[in-house]
Amino acid sequence: MPAAAPARGVRENRTRYVVLGMLSVAPMSGYALRQAIAGSVGHFWQESFGQLYPTLRRLAAEALVVARPMSGGPGRPGATYAITEKGRRELARWVAQPPVLEPERNEVLLKVFFAGAVDPVVVAQNLAQVGGQLRAHRAELEAIAAAWGERAAGRPEAPFWRLTLEYGLAHLGTALAWLDRAQEVLRAPRPSGPPPRGAPSTPPSPRRRSRSPR
Repeated sequence: MPAAAPARGVRENRTRYVVLGMLSVAPMSGYALRQAIAGSVGHFWQESFGQLYPTLRRLAAEALVVARPMSGGPGRPGATYAITEKGRRELARWVAQPPVLEPERNEVLLKVFFAGAVDPVVVAQNLAQVGGQLRAHRAELEAIAAAWGERAAGRPEAPFWRLTLEYGLAHLGTALAWLDRAQEVLRAPRPSGPPPRGAPSTPPSPRRRSRSPR
């Protein structure tokens, strides 16, 4: 009798599905799995690598993956892991569920919202640093895009992988354009004196938004 699916109100341990998804591409050792995650979904989904080996052990105990002994090679020795048919069914069950949208926590926007507390020069410098980090990330994704033919050769999943790459490039382009606009605002003269008569005493509350699907 198949195990009951977790209730949607309960947060699932999605590390297990990251592992199952990566192993659906190819069998891997724990070390190779960590490298594969960092070079692919790690660009938009952060994983705690300290949970990787415990997750592999749990998946093996549930017969969702099978461990085969291996010898030699870099990193932690032990086994190569392969997904089972039961594991593929469990991965498919999870992928078929609607994604969960979570409230966003963005420290850049939080500090921009309260930027009136400091000199605009300080905020401009901080945003310039953020821009440098985003440009470096964009360069990484552009390098992946430049070598796409080699990465995608013979992979039926490649169009889906490409969509996540295009999302990342589009998101970074929009964020960098917003940073340029923010620098323009910071360079503009700031109003001085008390707020005009009839002005609201508190800032308008921005509409609460959900994080993009991940």
